Amino acid sequence: MRKLAMLSALALLSGCGAAISDRPCPRVTEFPAEIQRQAATKLATAPALARMMDAMAADRAFNRVICR
Repeated sequence: MRKLAMLSALALLSGCGAAISDRPCPRVTEFPAEIQRQAATKLATAPALARMMDAMAADRAFNRVICR
């Protein structure tokens, strides 16, 4: 009975050990410098949009580190 309980627990926990490297890496699109300059100019007058872009930039940086 004890072995059955252990096997059941192992079966339930087997999916918990997936490493980060097992996940598919999201695409990170690069933009030319001129487009980035134009966007930066427009972001200066849109603080909410700037906050959203900062959050997306942090996500992109994280993805670059994880998905070398």
